Amino acid sequence: MVTTELARPRAAALSRSASFWFIGALYALFLMASTAPSPMYAIYQQRWGFTTTVLTEVFAVYAVAILVALLMFGSLSDHVGRRPVLLVSVAMEIVSMLLLAFAPSVGWLYAGRALQGLATGVVTSAISGSLLDFQRPGTNRGALVNGVAAAFGMALGSLIAGALVQYVPGPTLTSYLLLVLGFAVAIPGVLAMPEPVAQRGSLREVLRPQRPTVPAGKGVAFALMATTLLASWIVGGMFMSLGPSVAKGMVHGSPYLIGGATVAALAGFGGLSQLVLSGVDARRAVRIGGPVMILGLAGIATSTVEHQPLVFFAAAAVLGTGWGVMFMGGMRMLTGLASPEHRAGTSALIYVVAYLSAGVPSVTLGVVSTFFGLTAATVVFASAAALFAATAVASTYLHR
Repeated sequence: MVTTELARPRAAALSRSASFWFIGALYALFLMASTAPSPMYAIYQQRWGFTTTVLTEVFAVYAVAILVALLMFGSLSDHVGRRPVLLVSVAMEIVSMLLLAFAPSVGWLYAGRALQGLATGVVTSAISGSLLDFQRPGTNRGALVNGVAAAFGMALGSLIAGALVQYVPGPTLTSYLLLVLGFAVAIPGVLAMPEPVAQRGSLREVLRPQRPTVPAGKGVAFALMATTLLASWIVGGMFMSLGPSVAKGMVHGSPYLIGGATVAALAGFGGLSQLVLSGVDARRAVRIGGPVMILGLAGIATSTVEHQPLVFFAAAAVLGTGWGVMFMGGMRMLTGLASPEHRAGTSALIYVVAYLSAGVPSVTLGVVSTFFGLTAATVVFASAAALFAATAVASTYLHR
């Protein structure tokens, strides 16, 4: 059970406010690690000669592993405490980075991404719960930092990795080793934060897999609001798996930096839009984000067909703006449904929906691109994502 006051069995080196910002930074680091491989996929394809379908499977195994972790241990930190879950997750992430850094074949990519997905899935609900625990009472700052940290983390991870791959020796090694260093530095911060979970579960309760939970009596509201995640995460899944390949086919020179910039344009403008529009009501945010996303998707499809790289990146910025606002509004509405004692469990269910929305379409698009080409896959993606964005906007009028 989580109480409204922080449990302090020992003196904590970090205050409640400092812990809040530290947790946000840790989440950004995890999301940096999630997009770091994106600019390297072209190198892996050339090195080991696998198809675009395999490329999207490598991305999807990460999403599937996150789902497994969320389904099995989604509310674990509600029972054993936030700190132990964060420490185990950081240790798993370090091992996954080392697997990816020294991968000798595509099989190791699957293994590294699977372990990374497990670490991210275990930590995601614990971090979401911690942000709600540590946020200032009466504010929605936890949901805002959650979204902004995710967006800027993905943007920085892809952009920095793209630059390192392009200009630094050891293109598939340097980024991962820097991330290992970052996670090692984060361990003392986890140990120094106060523990928000006051009462621990029994041994039987802790060892039993914890299921994501729908807030009691709010199933219909949750289902309607979840369409916002479906709309936003299908976009994230496509850009992180196939986006760099699409951009690389349009631009000659510095292909890896361009690949990293593709994800960075989407995620970076997504983070900026959340900061600028942070005061907007959650439902209004979804109603603003949906049309902007549809406009950006139209630009992505048109630029790909017409082979216009400048239009492609401008459309990615527009799409990212709508994506960020849509995600912010959806997260606020969904996390607002959670009761204090089930924060991690509800957060887990939110991310189950999110990563299903990212993983399944990316594999489908990988198959389409293998048989019909990247251009056809991009047009299919844009059409489907626009439909989901329109559905998300409509859902805000169906339930109050």
